[in-house]
Amino acid sequence: MSSQIRCHLLLATLLLMLGMQARGCSVPVFRYALEHWKAAPFQAFVFHRGPLNEAQQNAARDLGSDGLAGKLRANISLRTVDLDQDPPPELLELSREAGGDSLPWLVVKFPATNRRTTTIWSGPPDAASVARLLDSPARQEIVQRLTDGQSAVWVLLESGETADDAAAARLLEDRLNYLASVLELPKLDAQDIANGLISVGEEGLRLEFSILRLSRDDPRERPFVQMLLGAEADLDSVKTPIVFPVFGQGRALYALAGDGIREETIEKAATFLIGKCSCEVKEQNPGMDLLLAADWKAVVQSQTSGIPDLPTMAEITRTAPVTVTISPGVATAVSDGGKSGSRLAIWIAVGALILAMLLPIGIALRRRK
Repeated sequence: MSSQIRCHLLLATLLLMLGMQARGCSVPVFRYALEHWKAAPFQAFVFHRGPLNEAQQNAARDLGSDGLAGKLRANISLRTVDLDQDPPPELLELSREAGGDSLPWLVVKFPATNRRTTTIWSGPPDAASVARLLDSPARQEIVQRLTDGQSAVWVLLESGETADDAAAARLLEDRLNYLASVLELPKLDAQDIANGLISVGEEGLRLEFSILRLSRDDPRERPFVQMLLGAEADLDSVKTPIVFPVFGQGRALYALAGDGIREETIEKAATFLIGKCSCEVKEQNPGMDLLLAADWKAVVQSQTSGIPDLPTMAEITRTAPVTVTISPGVATAVSDGGKSGSRLAIWIAVGALILAMLLPIGIALRRRK
């Protein structure tokens, strides 16, 4: 077959792919994130000179897959760096920035895939510090609520001012209760079920929000508080209450701080979380992964319920999809009145026509040879 024929066939294939991509995903964002957006690992570095003693070795081991982190299924990776062994310049710089007065010294950074890769914790690598870093009561509660099937847990990081915190909690609770009564989960598309984009049927989805109040002064939660405050630039200087919707495998959507905690912003965040997931690539959506201890694969399996029988081709063809447009930090549901389904049919028809036209030419050329 000539190169020209091959180019035409490639073009037809690309057209078909574009046609398929024109169709949106009907799975709610919070559920798609739980099943498909794997929590990225935080980066832990233990800087030292010469061999570590037994206690230090044990503490470092607990940050790896063979230690406590592996047992808890915490999303963290470990790298030990002997400064006497000529490490790369970027690690030397990180060691200097950490400012540890003595070695060994532990530095923990956000995942490399996050929008921010700043240091969220540093200190001596002892057993108590490692345990607090990997897990805490608040994070256990978040995991439990997401495991129970809640759409999102709205973490209210308190300011310490009783009146301000109470007002923020009251506003948040009232608005979430209202939204839970008026919003509706999207109807799952038959083809998305057939393609395995979701492991539960519509009866397995719940539109439910809850609030978790978190004190900034709780020593057990210090690493978790530092993660939240490091999620966006300058949050550590905000002294008012801050709200973080957490969903999926422990992903914080974005921060609502001070005057940003109002009915409109709460509704936009909630609408995005329960809306259809039009962009399936995690990094192209708003949000930041948190360090949590959970076996998310087991969580999904525990929630799996019966899925309706797979649809027939006729049923799939009749389905008119709805798309969701996502802009940074804001999501707006937009119905296209079935135009996406029409565009899909047109693309498929064009691709099929091109293939039908090219097939006889290819056969004729082969016969001439």
